[in-house]
Amino acid sequence: MKAAVISFTGKGGRWNRVITDRLRSEDICCTGYGFYKYGEEGLEPFSHVRELMESLFSSCDLLLFIGAAGIAVRAVAPFIRGKAQDPAVLVMDECAHHVISLLSGHLGGANEWCRRIALLTGAEPVITTATDLNGIFAVDLFARENCLAVRNTEAIREVSGRLLHGEKAGFYSEIPWEGELPSSLILFSEKEKEDARKPECGIVISADADKQIFPITCFLSPRDLTVGIGSRKGIAREEITHCLNRVLEENGLWEGRIARLASVSLKREEPGIQEEALARRVPFLTYTPEELERVPGTFHGSSFVEKTVGVDNVCERAAVLGSGGGELLVGKRAGSGVTIAIVRQEVPTLHFADTEKENGQL
Repeated sequence: MKAAVISFTGKGGRWNRVITDRLRSEDICCTGYGFYKYGEEGLEPFSHVRELMESLFSSCDLLLFIGAAGIAVRAVAPFIRGKAQDPAVLVMDECAHHVISLLSGHLGGANEWCRRIALLTGAEPVITTATDLNGIFAVDLFARENCLAVRNTEAIREVSGRLLHGEKAGFYSEIPWEGELPSSLILFSEKEKEDARKPECGIVISADADKQIFPITCFLSPRDLTVGIGSRKGIAREEITHCLNRVLEENGLWEGRIARLASVSLKREEPGIQEEALARRVPFLTYTPEELERVPGTFHGSSFVEKTVGVDNVCERAAVLGSGGGELLVGKRAGSGVTIAIVRQEVPTLHFADTEKENGQL
């Protein structure tokens, strides 16, 4: 995970250092940035917050501004893309009286981070998400907590809006689940898709995008794909994107299911692969040739690759190892200096947390 803390005053800079040091102690890659006129030791100086956001907004998972909310809003506004792409954005005043969840409260985790930063600083957490305030089941929070991707984020408001108005939503899942189904959801099976009594709106959890169980459906899919990548040195990100998208399309796989990219340790600093991982907001894992060599299975080996890299196959072996020993869905595909393999991992049981409240009471 990558985080950035941005401050604009001397007092804010001191809080910046406290928060940055604490996050680093939790093994979070965190960098503190301070306005150059009020530099603090240990903070990276900056002069224009807009220029800073050009690099940080797309590469960070968490942005914490220490200063006025208006500054934070204007800084991030030009770069906002959508619920599924934006990082968590928080703003805290320089006296640490309040910390506000500003953007991507559920899918980005801003609400959770707001509470964590509040505990760290003593600030009052300010969360404005209606489902949180009313104790209503939130489909996007459920998705985040269970490593699910939302295929059609516009449907989140359809589900949430109905639940907030006291209506019921349907629920269908191909993945086993545990815990108590929230009272606002009605369990349906595929056999009941023609049932006239079913809700107009519902949630479908499936790797298949064609499960239109409800007239208005919010589709969730497991993040269960590991993409193994091999490439020539200096490959451009555009070549990787083109090859990966082609392989996904040919095999009917949705890109939102990608959980991680994987390769050999020699590619750890390969800019094109790093940029691809950043653009998709997924981790990039690498393994030594010795680790890849020990992966069990039958793979498409190459004597040239073995001589050059130290192992006969990179993409397939890396994908299997990165997935924890999953099923090879797409074997080695090559094109324009890139090799791609895709592995599907076993999806863990979904879990409903006992967090839904009735009329604000447990």
